[in-house]
Amino acid sequence: MPQRNHITERCEVSKVNKRVILPIAMSTYQEILPDGVRFREWLDGMIASYPELLPVGTEKGYVLHGILPESSKLPGIRFRRIKLKDSDKEEKPVVLTIASSEVMPYMSGFTNDVEKALFLRRFGVPFWGLSYVFGRDDNYWYRITASLGRNSIVDTTVKEADKLPEHVLADEKHSRFNGEKAYIATTVGDDCVLGASLAMKADEPALREAYACFQKETGQLKADYQPKTVNTDGWWSLRTLGRHSSP
Repeated sequence: MPQRNHITERCEVSKVNKRVILPIAMSTYQEILPDGVRFREWLDGMIASYPELLPVGTEKGYVLHGILPESSKLPGIRFRRIKLKDSDKEEKPVVLTIASSEVMPYMSGFTNDVEKALFLRRFGVPFWGLSYVFGRDDNYWYRITASLGRNSIVDTTVKEADKLPEHVLADEKHSRFNGEKAYIATTVGDDCVLGASLAMKADEPALREAYACFQKETGQLKADYQPKTVNTDGWWSLRTLGRHSSP
């Protein structure tokens, strides 16, 4: 079975994702794709209903920017792109690909086709077991699972700095990584999970490094962000960490 690597720099995002995934059936998307007027009417409705799913500046206007070629991984699937009017003229214009939520990232499959296999991963079903039941190969399921955690959790969930929670709770979920004991440093606030980073040990240095991902991601959204309260349990390492700095 493939062994996953514990990459401590995983909270770093190499580049901003220019693909915007919106809730729409792929059949409906393909129907309105060639009709610029219908596509714009639908997209305008999405921007009004779900502004947090699109980058800042989209509300100031955009122009349709062509249709991408057919996907080599998913034959027949094409997406339309838009260019934001708010782009700085001295910089490269911001071009976004508008995608359907029925297609997985990197065109690796359809969500309905992989949903049941990914559900079984929460119960520890190995990748070779998924291959046996659902087909494909072990590496296919490994890559799909690994790709779910590549984006910033905070920046993906909270789009406006003033919506960052004033009160957060930090705790560790006991888990396993490649058969070894591990701890998932979890930060939540306003009924939402905002941080989940792996620590191979439960001492102060390991937890400090794990919780630093949440701290760094919130800093990218609001440089001076500081929660008013941080609720923790009685775990000695976390209490020691809390005396020096909040997660």
